[in-house]
Amino acid sequence: MADPRFFDRLGPLALNEIAALSGAAISDSAPGSDRVDTVAPISEARPGVLCYLENAKLLRAHPDIRLDDVVVFAPPALAEELAGRGAKVLTHDQPRAAFGRAAAALYRLKPFPVDHAIAPDADIAASAVIGHGVVIGAGARIGENVVIGPGSSIGPGCRIGSGSYLGPRTVILCADLGENCNILSGAVIGETGFGAAVSDAGLVDMPHLGVVEIAASVTIGANSCVDRGQFGATTIGEGTKIDNLCHIGHNCRVGRNVAMAAFAGVSGSCVIEDDVMFGGRVGLQDHITIGKGARIGGNSALAESVPAGETWMGDPAQPLRQYLRQVSEVRRLAKRGDRKTKKKD
Repeated sequence: MADPRFFDRLGPLALNEIAALSGAAISDSAPGSDRVDTVAPISEARPGVLCYLENAKLLRAHPDIRLDDVVVFAPPALAEELAGRGAKVLTHDQPRAAFGRAAAALYRLKPFPVDHAIAPDADIAASAVIGHGVVIGAGARIGENVVIGPGSSIGPGCRIGSGSYLGPRTVILCADLGENCNILSGAVIGETGFGAAVSDAGLVDMPHLGVVEIAASVTIGANSCVDRGQFGATTIGEGTKIDNLCHIGHNCRVGRNVAMAAFAGVSGSCVIEDDVMFGGRVGLQDHITIGKGARIGGNSALAESVPAGETWMGDPAQPLRQYLRQVSEVRRLAKRGDRKTKKKD
């Protein structure tokens, strides 16, 4: 469920209304007058929750799973099996897109204040320093000795831990920041992640109803971005240092004391364990894990997980010794080619 500190609930909606919004058809298992007011991934589904299922992988992996009174967008081919497991099925050939349209009608990001730059109910410590032009939303909490640079925006419900510094024009949304964090100029924490579902009418933005949780003593560099989760949290562990112009995608879990040089890009749902180090301009494919203490060389592109303690490099990235052997062999072959060319000349 979306955190009420950050999101307004717009529902409930009847299944008839959801079907009309999404273009789905109501199956015999789903009474049109039934109502839902919350959403979740199907792995966390419970009665009365709206979710979606794109294929049968989950059902095959968990043959005994029950979905009693869970409302599920699913392809027509799965309707009968899902109904047999107790679900109320809304059928659609593109269930993820249908879910995205419906979820957007059930929740809304809490707005910034209209009549005040700083909401009257924001809890701001007397020792905090608030720069010119700062906007602070309703229910936000600003701790002792916090410094917020000019032109920054702190969204409704956000918490900024004591001793933290926010540079000019930072944006904090849907986020909980620990003590003594440094968020440098232009950084954006907690904005919606990148998620789009394919539909016949074009791409559909997927609502991101999660949060960002940043532990103590974290640095986020200038113009870097940390996206909030689609469901649940994007997390950054204590003592982690992220350089300028980096991006952390939705639902990533970054551990403690991670060092990440400039231009790193981490796709959604990656896990970066404690004490990992990235060189500059490292890129990660989604849903991979970088093991504890691993080292990733600059300009590397990773499409698979890296075991703990290993050093990888290259595009595609591979263990360092293997990468260096390949580079050496390419150079040897290039020199041989040069010699043959000179002999012909």
